[in-house]
Amino acid sequence: MLPAFGGPEIRALLSSFQGCAKSMSNKWMDMMSNSKEQSVVLDIHAWLSRATLDAVGEAAFDARFGCMDENESPLVQAYNNLVTDIFSSPSDMQILFQGVSRYIPLGILKYIGNTSKNSLLVRMREVSSAATVVAKQMVEEKAAMLLQGKGSRDVFSLLIKANMDTEAKAKLTEEELFAQMRTILFTGQEMTSKTISWAVLELAKHPEIQSRLRAEIRETDTAVHARGDADFTIADFDAMPYTTAVIKEVLRFCPVLYHSCRYATEDDVLPLSEPVTTRSGEVIHELPVSKGTWIVVSLAGYNRNKDLWGENAHVFDPERWLSGAAKEKKATGFSVYSDLGSFGGGTRACIGWRFAVIEIQAFLTEIIGKFELTLTDKSKRIRREACVVMAPTVEGEVENGIQLPLRVSVAPRTE
Repeated sequence: MLPAFGGPEIRALLSSFQGCAKSMSNKWMDMMSNSKEQSVVLDIHAWLSRATLDAVGEAAFDARFGCMDENESPLVQAYNNLVTDIFSSPSDMQILFQGVSRYIPLGILKYIGNTSKNSLLVRMREVSSAATVVAKQMVEEKAAMLLQGKGSRDVFSLLIKANMDTEAKAKLTEEELFAQMRTILFTGQEMTSKTISWAVLELAKHPEIQSRLRAEIRETDTAVHARGDADFTIADFDAMPYTTAVIKEVLRFCPVLYHSCRYATEDDVLPLSEPVTTRSGEVIHELPVSKGTWIVVSLAGYNRNKDLWGENAHVFDPERWLSGAAKEKKATGFSVYSDLGSFGGGTRACIGWRFAVIEIQAFLTEIIGKFELTLTDKSKRIRREACVVMAPTVEGEVENGIQLPLRVSVAPRTE
């Protein structure tokens, strides 16, 4: 899949992201025009969930899911509150099963997964089935187009083309193709929708940051129209320092993927950046890692480490990216994007990090450029729900799933 996630290929997807963001904002405008207060309280995450599902459909699969227009589509229903339904607040029995499952043969686990009447496993099968139905249709359509020499450059088409050109022993099976599709759908929709959700929540909490960001967006928008263009380009985004700073700070302060796991395939030694004194008084400079050890890497911990980000590491402050404070203390690079832990690092870093960053840029500039977002009584009770990804829920209403209610109004032009 690497060719599909290169710089030029991802830049070509910007118009798809912008189109989906505009479709969402147009619906918000329609709702406000019918409101006496000229503002509405919206569940921002619910809207972003559908809009980003459409965006990943167009960009990754060259498919029109129509999630913004059809809230009852099987795909929308399947992905609605997916992570909280399955992974939020596990019971004692679930925790026990997760612990012992690594000792159960894979064949037995598959049988349990395919036949169990457990509500969570039934929910997982529903999601898998809905995504697989779409995947099968796309595989057939794209394979037929490629045979006719009409293939497009979306991620899935390139994957299928590579699979058709590959030697038999290296080919992906049909189920592996479907699994790749489900993974792209999940990461492309869940990660991005929640990152943008946390971004607008922080901006609602910090109106001065929101106003400064809007000023830069509108200044750039004026320049874009003055030269005769209708939409921002990648070059425009690159020339917007405060917007870039805000996005980097959101990724640092609110990492949606809060930890990552690694498995040691051989004995190794982990060097320590600083020596550690054990209870016995021994000073150690490295840790032995035995083959088979699972290592949990705290990405959220790295992103809030005061030794790396300063004493205000627990404060949302985009200014750190402009003043140079974000670069002063880091001796070595860790990640593929600005030394943030959010996309991981090394050979298993997130393959779609450019995809995510450009999608966030497109949605955030569209939302903040047009609208003003303020807190409601309910949004003041937003809590972080750890359910594979970090999701916003309301204190006292966790059973209602993911929520992010904010008041949205048309931003004044007097700034």
